[in-house]
Order: sequence, then C-alpha cells, then structure tokens
Amino acid sequence: MPKVSPDVVIVGAGETRVGKLPGLESVQIQAWAVQEAAADCGVRIPEIDGLINLDPYAIPNSMFSSTLVEYLGLRPSFISTVDVGGTVTAMTMLQQAVWAIESGHCEIAVCVYGENTLTGRPEGARGLALRNLLGGEEWEEPFGLHGMVVPYALLAQRYLHEHGASEKDLAEVALITRRHALLNDNAQMRKSMSMDDYLSSRMIATPLRLFDCSQVSDGGGALILMSRERALARDLKPVSIRSLSMRSTHNSVAQTPDLADLGMRAAGRDAFESASLGPQDMQVALLHDAFTISVLITLDALDFSAPGAAGNYLRAGHASLGGRCPLNPHGGLLSQAHIGGMLHVTEAVHQLRGTAGRRQVPGARRAVVSGNGGVFSVCGVMVMEA
Repeated sequence: MPKVSPDVVIVGAGETRVGKLPGLESVQIQAWAVQEAAADCGVRIPEIDGLINLDPYAIPNSMFSSTLVEYLGLRPSFISTVDVGGTVTAMTMLQQAVWAIESGHCEIAVCVYGENTLTGRPEGARGLALRNLLGGEEWEEPFGLHGMVVPYALLAQRYLHEHGASEKDLAEVALITRRHALLNDNAQMRKSMSMDDYLSSRMIATPLRLFDCSQVSDGGGALILMSRERALARDLKPVSIRSLSMRSTHNSVAQTPDLADLGMRAAGRDAFESASLGPQDMQVALLHDAFTISVLITLDALDFSAPGAAGNYLRAGHASLGGRCPLNPHGGLLSQAHIGGMLHVTEAVHQLRGTAGRRQVPGARRAVVSGNGGVFSVCGVMVMEA
C-alpha cells in the first residue's frame, strides 16, 4: 500500500455545537467549524490557503467549496468539494490536503463539513431528508427499499442469521456509545439508557429499533493541516495520519456482496499493513456507527473480534472506557451526532493529543478510524498516531 506522507500533519480540530441550531444555514455552520479549528491551533483565518469540504445533503449546493471560500473571505490556491460517502469523505479530504501541501499547492489547508440537517428539513419530515439522489432509487424505491434504515436492516438481518447473533448484540453498541456520550458536553443524547429502554424502543425496520439509528443533527467539524516543520516551528502538537485505505464494491443495494466480501476487511488489512500495526496496537477505535449493525460488522472485519463474535467482545468490556480499546468515546453518530462522521476524526485528534477531558483514554497514542458510505458501498480505514 502507498504510504501517507509523515511530513504533513493535523494541527487543529474544531466542532460546532450539535443538535438544533435554528437560523443557521450550512455555509454558516461550516464557517463556524473552520473558526473553531483555527482557534484550536492559533491559525488566523486569512492564513488558510487550501479548503476542502463536503456540500450539504439536505439542501445540495454545487461548488460548495467556492461558496464557503467567499463567505470566509479567503483567496486560496487550492479548493475542492469531495463526496465519497460517510466518514470516507473526511478521510479523502485529509488525503487531498496532504497531497496539496506536500506538492506545494497550499501551505495551510482546512477540511470541513457541516449543515443544518435537522432544522433544515421540511416540516413534518422524519429521519434524514436527502434532496440529492444516490443512483438506485428507480430500481429500489418501488419495492420499499427507501432511505438508509431499510438497507441497513437487511444487513442486520443477514448478520444475525449467519452468526446466530441477537438484538442484544446490537443493543450493546447503543448502550456503550450512550454511556460515553454522557461524558461529552457536546453530545445530543445526554440521557442514560438501560437495556430495558433499548428493548422497549419502537421498531423502525426489523431488527433495527429507534436506538439502533444515529442522530439527525445540525452541526459541523473541521480539521487544519500543515507541514510538520511548520507545526513544530509554531510549537503545535501534531497528529499524523499513519495510513489510509479504502475499497468500493457496489452502489445499488441489490449488488451488495456477502458480508465477508464487503470492502471493510480489505481496507482494514491494507491500512494496518501499511502502518505495520494491527488492531492490538490501537488504544482507541472511532468506528462508523450510523446504525449499530455497522459496528458489529466492522469489529469483525478489522479482527477485533472473530466473525460473529462482536457482541461477546462488547459484553466483555473491551470497547468501554477503561477497556482494551474504547469505542467512540465521544458517543459516536448514535449518541453525539451524525455530522457525516466528521466528528469521528476530530475526536481521534482530541484523544491523541490528550485533550478529550472526562472521556479521555489514558495514554492514547494510536487510533483507528473507520467509515463507510452508502450501505458499506465504499469502506475506508485510517490509522492515526500522536
């Protein structure tokens, strides 16, 4: 696998408040996130000469990088709008930023995503109100395959069938991330949850219940990168991208491969191999959790657990704070906020710099971040290091 340059590092991470942000449009939320990341590392906004972002899903906006550039008053030498899917988009933004800085196209780059997904949806709408198309609607919606919950429910049904797993395995993911969110002042879900609470929540698409589904939220996150030399000259504490890998296998749900053949296993294998590390070397795991089933599949694929044994891994306490490799200490998409998985990466930075407060994993030096866009259509794995 190609190496990620160690000479370009992440120096700033910022996030807006999450939940309901009435009156704020997507461009304002992304600008807020950029300001938070800049303040985090002492970079002045006019110093930013590279900008990479994801355009809004709720209200799509073409050429959104130039929209944000204009709003911030920047005159950058490199801009890009990226949409690969889920947290893999954030990884691709970082990859582009590394390449742009390494090749001299810019010196200080920001990667950002955010929008008013919750307050910007039509009145009476529930869930994520997508106004852009994914490509398979003509062939899937007539048969009831609409949105994201139903396709993930099909994956969950298959996982439970193949491995003899149960809804209590799914519940473990929801319970752990909720416990962690209670330690995060910027989490949308701050109410404790019991197994009884989980089991009594309404069914959305069998076997996925309400608490198996991530939070539709307003909010944003941003990351600032520069050369390691520049970071050290400014006395900043850098975080490196040790490796990054992705695999794409399909788009239409009808073309989804078997669970064992999803791209997450190959992406994880390549990322760990490129970093000369393994899951046993990670101190914190920021794993895609738009739905609880995503975590079970990913734990198995990355060899944290044997196939079908993710539920047992969670019950043993390995993924809880204080355990072997805590899962989503910020609460994840399930209990902090979705925000396209961007906050998985900002949380990794906080953990590796030791600035995560009450949810800090002691001695965290390495983190693995996973993401998948669509319904495991594209899978990405990134290893980060303090």
